[in-house]
Amino acid sequence: MIEDQIALSLKAIKKLKEELKGFKKDMKAEEKVDTKEYEELKKSCKDLKWQVRDLEEQWTLELQKDQTYNQLRELKVKKDEELAKATEKLFDQVAKLPAKAHQWNVELDEGPVKIQVQPEMRIYLNGIEEKRRVAL
Repeated sequence: MIEDQIALSLKAIKKLKEELKGFKKDMKAEEKVDTKEYEELKKSCKDLKWQVRDLEEQWTLELQKDQTYNQLRELKVKKDEELAKATEKLFDQVAKLPAKAHQWNVELDEGPVKIQVQPEMRIYLNGIEEKRRVAL
């Protein structure tokens, strides 16, 4: 008895979904903008996007010629490598801890930091997971 009612409900739901699908399709057709003005604006927008991309590429080429910018890029790469090595050292030190959850507070220059270490080698600093970085 209840199985028949469930089957009828499922059939009704299927029918309603198909009707809804038809209405959505009709609405989408009605909502489509196909005026000449719209097409011209769309084409202009596309052209502007290409102009912006070209300008960004030219700017990037100019920056690559700038000595100060190149020095900043080199410093950034060096700091990224240092950070990756320091993080790897941290994970190596954490690996030496017993395989259980640990939690303690440390005072750093920026203020107190709550450190949490999970057994699956996840480290959280103030609730934010510290990601492992790869040295280049």
